[in-house]
Amino acid sequence: MVLRSLSLVFSGALGLAVGSFLGSCSYRVPRGISLLNPRRSFCPACRKPIPWIFNIPILSWMMLRGRCAECKARISVRYPIVEALTALLFFLAAWQFRFPVAISLWVLFALLILATFIDLEFLLIPDSVSKTGIVAGLLLSVLTPELQYTTSRPLAAVLSVAGILTGGGILYLVSEAGKLVFGRYKISLKTPTRFKFEHLPPDDAHIVINDDSFRWSDHFFRKTDRIKICAAEVTINEESLRGIDLNFYYDRLVTDRGGTPLNEIRTVTGQTSYAEFPREAMGLGDVKLLAAIGAFTGWQGVLFTIPMASFIGAGFGLGPTLLGRRRWSAKIPFGPYLALGALLWVFCGDAFVNWYQHLW
Repeated sequence: MVLRSLSLVFSGALGLAVGSFLGSCSYRVPRGISLLNPRRSFCPACRKPIPWIFNIPILSWMMLRGRCAECKARISVRYPIVEALTALLFFLAAWQFRFPVAISLWVLFALLILATFIDLEFLLIPDSVSKTGIVAGLLLSVLTPELQYTTSRPLAAVLSVAGILTGGGILYLVSEAGKLVFGRYKISLKTPTRFKFEHLPPDDAHIVINDDSFRWSDHFFRKTDRIKICAAEVTINEESLRGIDLNFYYDRLVTDRGGTPLNEIRTVTGQTSYAEFPREAMGLGDVKLLAAIGAFTGWQGVLFTIPMASFIGAGFGLGPTLLGRRRWSAKIPFGPYLALGALLWVFCGDAFVNWYQHLW
């Protein structure tokens, strides 16, 4: 009992330390900042290094009341939340599972937490997170086959690969089907409205219609994606045209007169009453994240995670939708729901399977 108690305390303490690191990763990774340079944590506002006394998980944030000791700028509450959540999951894994399976699950939980908080802020899941998860899940399944509920390492490898293929394959098909059905949304205006195309530094562009901006980075996901503007009249590089369709691709503008690279376009202004914009039904980052989840949980975990994540996502999205607070075309991060579905499988999967079997 003493040894078990010590292992649980150690697991929670390690979770706090890992959570502190994950908080730093969630800030640095999507912004392209090296994890090694600078080595020490720093304030995002004044960029000054944080002394170790102010870098104690949870306690330092509470002592400083969520502000930098130097410049008094606010420090996001995300950091203590990540630290506490990581500590809790590490503790629960050690409580419910034997070592070294618990250690393998710690790796999964760390990846899920990192993917969740990056997706919540940036609406993307970096490949460095999901691809690392795929490789780690496969390796850890071989090293700890109990992760796949078997004692055979070859069978564990097969089950892990099956989970990767099932997770990535199913969600990719869902993504492609969603692209066909919901892959574009339309804007219809009662009267012709002014629009313009503009380049945005350093490497972006947008179309403005009636003060609403539609950025390239928010709409282009594949080479075939297209923004269509039905122009009642338009001026392109000082050439005036009437009654023409403008088809904007990521790198070019195509009309019935031919194509022009975007970098050769100086000005596009005109009037339109109809436009179509591409929309991603589901990001490929979600596909890769589910493949990573499958690497750890196998195909059964994937088949549980997908409907559970959809159910949870629908529940969280229903309230704002009924209140009219969410635009129907807004992006919804699905990664956090996948992570929550995977956690429910890890901790409650056996109970669910037993309940389901008793139904028959």
